[in-house]
Amino acid sequence: MPSLAPAEGGHEQHLSSRPLELSIGLAVFLTGAALYSVYPEMTWLAAMVAGVLVTAYALLGWARDDMHDRFQVEDEGEGDRWPFSSVPKMKLGVWTFLSSEVIFFGSLIGAYIFLRAAVAGWPAASSIHDIPLGTLNTVILVSSGFTMAMAVASIKRGDQRKLMTWLGATFVLGSIFMGIKLSEWQNLTSSGFVIWSSNPTTSLAASAYYFIVGLHGAHVTVGLLVMVYLMKKTMSGAYTKEGHEAIENFGLYWAFVDAGRGGGLSLLYLAPFR
Repeated sequence: MPSLAPAEGGHEQHLSSRPLELSIGLAVFLTGAALYSVYPEMTWLAAMVAGVLVTAYALLGWARDDMHDRFQVEDEGEGDRWPFSSVPKMKLGVWTFLSSEVIFFGSLIGAYIFLRAAVAGWPAASSIHDIPLGTLNTVILVSSGFTMAMAVASIKRGDQRKLMTWLGATFVLGSIFMGIKLSEWQNLTSSGFVIWSSNPTTSLAASAYYFIVGLHGAHVTVGLLVMVYLMKKTMSGAYTKEGHEAIENFGLYWAFVDAGRGGGLSLLYLAPFR
């Protein structure tokens, strides 16, 4: 545990309460959501709202603290970081997080494949989805991966102006993707592809689709919010050729989001079985 003595450069070291606040907010929200799905009472709906508010408070506070460089801790010693001493701890954290995400989404995809192969009468993708629109939307999001890579390349050269330009382009493409996705969902629900369908197979297919795609959409939305934060810090000159770790780490996250969409298109829109 880091001490509270002044760190090199005059910064006083403090421990952040934001991760704990975030964990509490998410726990309250998820508990309320789980209980509300079984007991639809106002108590559990209020718990969900409280969880969202605490989560938002934690995230906004975390961003504000980072903007003002409030929390400073000294690096671990070489022995504490072995065998990853050559990898910055933030990047190691991002790779660990993404590895857990791969496992999580992999389990969902495995369950979906099992259901789709085992359940008779599973609706054909072409009878539900607008495949050309889904393909176009995938191209848009994958294109945002290119613009994000250009943003990383720009700050590696120390070009803050181009970093801002490419981040803005990435944000626009991601926003267009979410706009088309919401429109697509509206068309699907109006056509009867809903989880409360009287047809059990349709209900099951809709539940699987909305959960997997909705979870991916949540990751895109989080990425867009982080991009707003990164652009705000970019405007203040926070990132330089020598110090731009946050941009690189976010680039890894956004690449994961792009790859997830490509896999989702293949599985949910184009896979030939049933």
